[in-house]
Amino acid sequence: MHAKHRPRWPLWHRVGSAAVALPLVFYAVTGVLLNHRQAFDYFQDRTAQVRPVARKDLGPLREFLAFYKAEIGRDDDPAVIRIKNGRTVEFLYGSHGQVTYVIDPQAGRMTRIEKQPVEPWSTLNRLHKAFKTPGPWVWVADLVSALLVASLVTGLAVPGAWRRTWRHLALWGAVFAVLLLGMAWAMWGA
Repeated sequence: MHAKHRPRWPLWHRVGSAAVALPLVFYAVTGVLLNHRQAFDYFQDRTAQVRPVARKDLGPLREFLAFYKAEIGRDDDPAVIRIKNGRTVEFLYGSHGQVTYVIDPQAGRMTRIEKQPVEPWSTLNRLHKAFKTPGPWVWVADLVSALLVASLVTGLAVPGAWRRTWRHLALWGAVFAVLLLGMAWAMWGA
């Protein structure tokens, strides 16, 4: 085939593959780490400082909680109690506030908010995060991630692939690095 009529798809394949290679490796590696975050202490360093404080009677707080738990009609304690704007109190029940009661004591108003998962998106979200999914699914997600990384590495071992692709990898890798740094700066630096 004449050089002018050579198909362009191999070039577009190399450019497209190079553009997604590093983000895929990034998401594959970080995904595996996040699937097993408990093994890494949830990626947190914890320090505890204990000091004495003045004693205070918990009676008024218990009365307040008991009063509104009776208003709600529940005996169990909420998973989280939040005070917002110094005015409202929120009782969160279930995972991530599946049911939340927003209490405004001054206005004498209580709002019940219940979150309902929307399928199939809720299941897809859990599968994507490998969160609250069966153990084998986590290992399948890890295996797929490992295969993505292996396919990149073995793809570069194809004769001539590295010679034809390294510039695209360098360019798109730099673009991805700039995007990551920009996002990190926006989240932590601004």
